[in-house]
Amino acid sequence: MTSSDSRRDGDGTLAYCVLACLITWALATPAALCFLGHEPVPPILLAATGLSAFGPLLAALFVTVPRRQAGGVFRPWRTRPQWIVLALLAPLATHLLALALYALLVGPPARWLHPPVTAQHIAAMVVFSIGEELGWRGFLQPRLAARFGHVRGALMVGVVWGIWHLAYSVTPQGELDLITFALLLIKLPLWSVIIAWAMSRAQGSLAVALAVHAGAHLDNIQRAPTLDLALHGLHVFVVALLAAAAARALATRPEPRVTPLRPVRA
Repeated sequence: MTSSDSRRDGDGTLAYCVLACLITWALATPAALCFLGHEPVPPILLAATGLSAFGPLLAALFVTVPRRQAGGVFRPWRTRPQWIVLALLAPLATHLLALALYALLVGPPARWLHPPVTAQHIAAMVVFSIGEELGWRGFLQPRLAARFGHVRGALMVGVVWGIWHLAYSVTPQGELDLITFALLLIKLPLWSVIIAWAMSRAQGSLAVALAVHAGAHLDNIQRAPTLDLALHGLHVFVVALLAAAAARALATRPEPRVTPLRPVRA
């Protein structure tokens, strides 16, 4: 076996991707089935749906803890405060730019801001940011970047990130929202490149990734009407421009190195 093959077998990325999806889907699907059947959702299933946000983090721990490498999932953190502030405001900036283009080309939007308005929205901002980013950016991104480069690695993280959201494509009204799911499949790889660039400028700080994710919940354009395809299309356009600039900057940076996971001794 070549050293390249050994690295591919030993970095745990495939096992991680499968586990992250399976854990989340197993916890979120029962409530989704209740939504589809227009049945009341028992509190325990609502709680399970909340816990499903930790699927990416739990998968990272399942892969790394037996090999005593879980510490790498939780670092580094320290960076300049201005990077965290900029990361927190980045989603708002992209949303407002898309809305400004919408106002110019189509007409005044129904709403300019889409902040969290319920306790569930606020809880999701915290829970999903932590549960997802420590897995996607703490475990998966550095390994895929080491194997495929910063840009392709980030895009691949975004693809898995998008597919992972399949469990949340059923709305509480019992509808299968495939339009939002499709938009996420397009947007999240782009956002993944932007987050990778921001982290690279902030000494790899996971705090920056969490800030971007939380910022997306602070002003969530996905709360705009799903059928307003002009608005969502313009948002994709703005994010794609930013991702292209980020990809160009990332392409000049040296590739990171990640120590392969040691096999578990029997």
